[in-house]
Amino acid sequence: MRNRRTRWYRSLALRLLFIFWALLSVTAASGYLLAVWNKPKAELKPLEPDIYQTLQPLLSDALTFQSLQPGRLIAGDYRVAAQLSVEGSEKLLMDEMLRVSHGSTLLRMLGQSSPQQIPLDERLLMGPFELDGNKILVTKPLGIDEQVNREQLERESTRARLLTLLVGSGLLAVLLGIWLIRPIRRMILAMREVADGSATPELKRLPKRGDEIGELARALSQGAVDLATSRDAQRRLLSDVSHELRSPMARMQVALDLADCNEDDPNWQQLSRDTERLSVIIERILSLSRLENGLVELNHENLDSGELVQQLIGDMCYQSSEVSGRLVQQDGDWPVIDTDPELFRLVLENIVRNALHYTDDKVELSYDDYGKGCRIRIRDHGPGVDESTLDKLFEPFYRGDPARHHKAGVGLGLALSHRAAAVLGGELKASNHSEGGLEVVLDLPKSQPEPNT
Repeated sequence: MRNRRTRWYRSLALRLLFIFWALLSVTAASGYLLAVWNKPKAELKPLEPDIYQTLQPLLSDALTFQSLQPGRLIAGDYRVAAQLSVEGSEKLLMDEMLRVSHGSTLLRMLGQSSPQQIPLDERLLMGPFELDGNKILVTKPLGIDEQVNREQLERESTRARLLTLLVGSGLLAVLLGIWLIRPIRRMILAMREVADGSATPELKRLPKRGDEIGELARALSQGAVDLATSRDAQRRLLSDVSHELRSPMARMQVALDLADCNEDDPNWQQLSRDTERLSVIIERILSLSRLENGLVELNHENLDSGELVQQLIGDMCYQSSEVSGRLVQQDGDWPVIDTDPELFRLVLENIVRNALHYTDDKVELSYDDYGKGCRIRIRDHGPGVDESTLDKLFEPFYRGDPARHHKAGVGLGLALSHRAAAVLGGELKASNHSEGGLEVVLDLPKSQPEPNT
């Protein structure tokens, strides 16, 4: 697959900056438009009769009517807001403050054929009152009930604006989140497919995108192919090495057994030990590779762990009688677990042999049963391990401090046990016991999930 770089104008970062800018702009514009759209609109209503009856006697005299100027107090709280005369040099006069804020409303009111009323801020505008062709508009402060109704209307309008703004911005945020999260979620699923061994993870149309997500999807697709190719090549190499190394080693062992040599000859003894040691190294390397490449298939059985431990101790004592008094098994009803007997024994045998190699004291095998799982403990009574090296015990070819004992192996036993424990769905840990010695704990579930096919 060709390595296509993302062009700057297709950059996801640039798109996100633009989207966030657009989102903020749309949110701000929506707030402004909603504020204008939902702003309480004052409506013209016919003048209330009691107000008309109060003002009509005061405005029935022609001289008084013509003398009224904008801003003049008529009676009580009633004040002139605007005047339209049929004669004179200034036919239209308005209160300066009302002219600036509500000039269009004053003109609309003056054009009405009958007296109307409309709220303006905290005042009530009334009119036109007409006499001999002259017109005036009058204002008075809003009453307490009118102010309460107006404030309630404004609060309801504000809540409606806020709710609309929140719903709109929330919808945009959800759409943006879906646009961003869907490809990331798709690649997470693809990575899981790659981890399960797939060479062609399902990426849908992501590799065709021209931004960084598309570039990442193409890299993931190519990486899956390369990983599958490497895995297949490693498995073929493992198979070839397994055949090519085991056959000559077996022939060498047979040739040594048939050779007409004196068994007391130091050269023959050295050659025999080296051949056996090399055979063990090859076998453990191949076993470790099979575990790491997932070539081991589990054979589930309901296994009595105590019985297997007893058989293991018996076999090891038969092979080497000097360890018969050093291996101690805890009494009690050992748990029955659903596991692979061969891998389970491999884990325990490597740990026990490691303990026997590094110490000359007894090695204790015990268990803890905690419901869904169990812990098998192997503890020696040696000098323990330096805390700084505990994490290295399960690394391939790591060998402990030679000062502990001279019979150290090749450094693959614990690494092999660690990989096998992981295949069984468990965990292997090592720590220094509070009373001395090294304790290795195998934590296993009592039931094993079926392997993926």
